[in-house]
Amino acid sequence: MSKKILQRSAILFALFSALLFFVLSSWAMAEYPGGTIHDRASVGYSFWYNYFSDLGRTRSWNGAPNELSSRLFEAGLLTVGISLGAYFLVLPTIFRKAEARFLAVVASALGLMAAMSYIGIALNPLNVNYRMHTIFVRAGFIAFLVMSLFYTLAILSEPGYPNHYARAFGLFSLLLGLQVVIMLFGPRAWTSPGALLLQASAQKVVVYAEMLCMVYQGVGAWRWISWSGQ
Repeated sequence: MSKKILQRSAILFALFSALLFFVLSSWAMAEYPGGTIHDRASVGYSFWYNYFSDLGRTRSWNGAPNELSSRLFEAGLLTVGISLGAYFLVLPTIFRKAEARFLAVVASALGLMAAMSYIGIALNPLNVNYRMHTIFVRAGFIAFLVMSLFYTLAILSEPGYPNHYARAFGLFSLLLGLQVVIMLFGPRAWTSPGALLLQASAQKVVVYAEMLCMVYQGVGAWRWISWSGQ
């Protein structure tokens, strides 16, 4: 199998997984029985007061079994983790300049950490192993943030690579950085409904922004492979 086929296969897999996660997580939201940290009696999924992680619980906050929702969430997140792993394994090969390739290798190592964290999140439901789930969530966001910064530098270091892809990653990094600050230093979700709203909303914005950013970067990488004659 040629290098170009491997590169494009990894990119297509990543693009497919982003779409699949959006579909499966949306379906999981529709199937979630109900309940939040502060309102155990609520019915259904609250977009602003439930975390994504609530979808993966084996039992929802209202005590009802959550098998279908958790399976959908697990399948979507596992696919994302595996596809991102494949994407970051081939990422350095699309860069030609030594400096850019080195930065891409660092970005890929961090991206692989994020990918493994997503798999860890999927395999450790919040209500089954809170400690490991929380560790994987924090590790995933932080690794993805630092990866984004190195990926941005790699693009800027590669002659001819359109800089608007670097700018997009830079803007996303600012957004993700704000989310990491809120996650680590903001009010704890269990302290008040307002704190839960802040934490859950910030997570939603960043997760959807991450999907859009990676689709945009995947398209950019695909085009760069064609433009650079690889």
